[in-house]
Amino acid sequence: MKDLRKEKMFAENTQTTLQEMEALANELLSLTWTVDIYRHASASVINLRDRRWTFEFNNRKRAAGLCNWGNKTIYLSKYLLEQNLHKSAEFENTLRHELAHALDFEMRGKSDHSRVWKAVAREVLCTAERCYKSSEIGDSKSKYTLICDTCGYTKPSHKVKKRKTACGNCCRQHNGGRYSEKFALRQVQNY
Repeated sequence: MKDLRKEKMFAENTQTTLQEMEALANELLSLTWTVDIYRHASASVINLRDRRWTFEFNNRKRAAGLCNWGNKTIYLSKYLLEQNLHKSAEFENTLRHELAHALDFEMRGKSDHSRVWKAVAREVLCTAERCYKSSEIGDSKSKYTLICDTCGYTKPSHKVKKRKTACGNCCRQHNGGRYSEKFALRQVQNY
């Protein structure tokens, strides 16, 4: 078994399963991390499992990972992971990104994407950069589609739009760039 404090579990372009990702998350939570990022302070020794942190999947459509400090839970999007099982290294990086937030929170009582968090992220082998780009591992299907009946433009949407949205192309071309109810996008539910 690999020492997950020294090297990552998954190589680039490898396949994974939900069970493997859950096992990895639980193993990372049960490790005792020694975070030594301050020059004039002693290292922090933290075991997140001992501090009652857990791992769960959620069904978020636009966030691959989430660290919730209130209920001490690290989440991965089951919805996005199932569509991108071939991107195990990216999801491991996302998991380590959220793990860094949890460790940072335990050390400072807060977490953000500051240079302190980046130092913690590097300690847990995260790239310390944004992990999720919707264009790369985005949703292949959306619950709704916005359609312009004038030009045929379509745009995926994951939420019900409460306000009317106009087609920017048609408004620029036919109405001098100003909003017009005549070019409102129609919302269609896909599933």
